[in-house]
Amino acid sequence: MNAKNYFFAFLVSASYVLGYNYPCADIHFSPYSGAENVMFLQQGLEKFDQQIFSEPMVFSQYVEKSSSFEKLSDERQWQQKLKSSLFWIPVGASCVVTQHEVFGHGYRIRDLGEQYAKVTGYRMYVVSGVTFFDAMDRLTTSQMLTIDIAGLEADSILSNRLKMKWLQDGKIDGRQFPMYSFASLSFFGYATTVKKNPSSLEECWNDINSFLFFLNKTYQDSHLGYTRVRNLSLLNFLDPFFWSSMLAQAVYTEYDMAMTVPMFRFGPISYMPSMKIVLTPFGLQGYWEHFLVASGVPTYLYMKWGKHGENIYYGFGVENRKIFHGRFGSLGARLDVWHQPRVLFEPGALTVTQFSELPPNAPIPPLYSQSLLTEKITGVACSLISSYESTRLPILLFAELGYKTDGYLPGEALRSSPIARGGISGRF
Repeated sequence: MNAKNYFFAFLVSASYVLGYNYPCADIHFSPYSGAENVMFLQQGLEKFDQQIFSEPMVFSQYVEKSSSFEKLSDERQWQQKLKSSLFWIPVGASCVVTQHEVFGHGYRIRDLGEQYAKVTGYRMYVVSGVTFFDAMDRLTTSQMLTIDIAGLEADSILSNRLKMKWLQDGKIDGRQFPMYSFASLSFFGYATTVKKNPSSLEECWNDINSFLFFLNKTYQDSHLGYTRVRNLSLLNFLDPFFWSSMLAQAVYTEYDMAMTVPMFRFGPISYMPSMKIVLTPFGLQGYWEHFLVASGVPTYLYMKWGKHGENIYYGFGVENRKIFHGRFGSLGARLDVWHQPRVLFEPGALTVTQFSELPPNAPIPPLYSQSLLTEKITGVACSLISSYESTRLPILLFAELGYKTDGYLPGEALRSSPIARGGISGRF
């Protein structure tokens, strides 16, 4: 990555030092740091909007204070709708594009290292973008699959961080619906643009085209078709937070209020299940997610499972950022465990650059032995998450420290690596 790109990523990741979220940075600008930063930018704009135009209440508070709902005036509703379409939609879309390209594709390429690939630049528009990179002679098809899915992976992490933020605050701001919808449904958006299975690199014009091409060439014992990918992407509409945030946008437009997060109540615990379908370097995978809130503290639990050819892969994870919390700060933890095929760093019969040199309709030999493709590893990632709020200064410090073993975990390094993130936030 050249100096200009590093400077741009640094500005996005570290220069915003005041806000309601904590701007976050780590060594390669991962999707987790990117998500916190684009959320911070969004919330900074919301704060500016509130200071200039209004101060939204929480919808449930309004219900307690009024026996009837008084809608905004027609003129005010028109202004709200105009802001939603002309301002919050492009803001949300631009944030997701930045997350997708810089903190998604860009992160995975930086994580692999310049001996495999190197970012040469970005081209980003309001609703689309491109990450340009050079593939080196050592880049394997298995590694290329991790680059293909990295943008969608980053979008999924952004949607997860938004949900955790909503649960922490207890409310959904309708102005965040565009960002959440673009992030949570980006897989569906990409899948619906694929009209056939690519037969050559020239037909790999988007992330899923390239994913299908290299997956089917790497795992030749099983074929994944675009129709199955497109149909399964529809399951991501079962996300209840998508529909809740859509309702929150309507509440914001009609009443200029944030909406309480709707959840099932079981005594002192609030609960909401969800599910999603994602891409991995070895095939499709489903997540069964569980979001719980107790005493205002959210907990995230998930189980994941997938099958492609002879490979069955699965895992689980849990995250709670405030297991212990007191007057000055909190201490939490995150744990992820997986059993899955390896991301192959060993050169196969053909590398990515050699694929580009093949004549049309050239036969493709098996790239790896079946034993290597079906070899499984069990991995774990564990980290401690702490925050400290100063009593003298209006600042909050955040840190996450841990370690992960070899293997694919969304938003983390592919190889064994320490986990280290930090951030700072000011309150005003």
